[in-house]
Amino acid sequence: MSGLRERLERLRAQSPEVAAESIQAETTVSAKSEEHLLHADFRHIGVELKSNENGQFLLRRIVYPFPYRHGRYELAELREGASHLSPIAMRQNQNSEPIDANKLLFLDTETTGLGVGTGNVPFMVGFGYYTERAFVVEQTLIRHPGEEKAMLSYLLGHMKDKSHLVTYNGRTFDWPVLVNRFILNGWRRSGPEPGHLDFLHPSRALWRNTLPSCRLSIVEEERLGIQREHDVPGSMAPALYFQYLSDHNPIHLHGVYAHNEKDVLTLASLAVHFGKLLGGISRDAEDEGPEGEELFRTACWLEKHGNTESAERLFDLLGDREELGDGSGWSLALAARYKRAGQHERALPLWRKSAEKAENSALPKLDAHVELAIYYEHRDKQLLTALTYAEKALELAHMRARLSRDSASRNEEKEALLRRVTRLRDKVSRERM
Repeated sequence: MSGLRERLERLRAQSPEVAAESIQAETTVSAKSEEHLLHADFRHIGVELKSNENGQFLLRRIVYPFPYRHGRYELAELREGASHLSPIAMRQNQNSEPIDANKLLFLDTETTGLGVGTGNVPFMVGFGYYTERAFVVEQTLIRHPGEEKAMLSYLLGHMKDKSHLVTYNGRTFDWPVLVNRFILNGWRRSGPEPGHLDFLHPSRALWRNTLPSCRLSIVEEERLGIQREHDVPGSMAPALYFQYLSDHNPIHLHGVYAHNEKDVLTLASLAVHFGKLLGGISRDAEDEGPEGEELFRTACWLEKHGNTESAERLFDLLGDREELGDGSGWSLALAARYKRAGQHERALPLWRKSAEKAENSALPKLDAHVELAIYYEHRDKQLLTALTYAEKALELAHMRARLSRDSASRNEEKEALLRRVTRLRDKVSRERM
């Protein structure tokens, strides 16, 4: 470095024109030399050395021209569906403007640990964004702590024209980690934080009853049709990074790059999925539409956030469905909703379908039979029909008791049903006199 400084000093003593040409040549040679210092295994996967006013870091940029499909969805579809994502948006100062796909920054970090304290360093920040003709994924990497400020400065530049971050658990993890690093590198908050679309929370609201887990890997496989082969789990990323720091072999990070890239693409595909769900749109013309549980939870989500018109449309679609799955879950929840609203005529067919399903189930639920017994006793005044449903419920209760270990609660259940059956039999007997 001192040799380069001495050469530049000698050049300054020459004429301005000659000096300018010579300095440019020296700078070009220096840049090429630095590029040669970048390991070939980095360059092999498209990683380049990037410099700004705060120093250097590594950058990988991948462009996916439209049309590009990730899983079930063409990513360009978000241009039409982004406006439906407003119910998911979380920000301190709500913005009334519709969400625009071009103003979203899809963000996923790989960090040295799991906490959000100052000791946790995001060594790789992957982010994606829409251009007019493509979806672009960029991945920044630091080779040592001295490159962190340059990396964060580059990220801030991409956040300037974006209205929302799109993450999976980013409000709890990724964003707090980045905020800590911004502060430690001399930046302070000015103005409101960016809006946030954190897809973990709606995923739990919609799929907690139907998926074994709401981890992103499960959601993308079950809802987006994405199958990853030979994927490096995110939990292994810190160990692989430390291994790279130990021997400086970029091969250790190839799998981390691939995993992070797919995570960013999945966020975009998931945004399309939620846009369609919240807009009440099927996946495509040949699609039968979302399953009942997902549709019901989506309608509840819309209703909760004040979009009652769209929610009612989805509730109506559910009410017209012939197939109710196992006869429990969303169908009974929808019937209970109609009952609370005094719309018993809409709840009645749901109870009937659920009761039919329960009678053919290995471990039946009694809710539909009990509701039908209540309806026919107190509203329709058909005591014999009410008694029929109550007796069937008692029969199913005995079946459940034989299969269940919770004998105390099952005994209480049977006793309540027995009282109902006894009362109805008495009413029917007196009515016939």
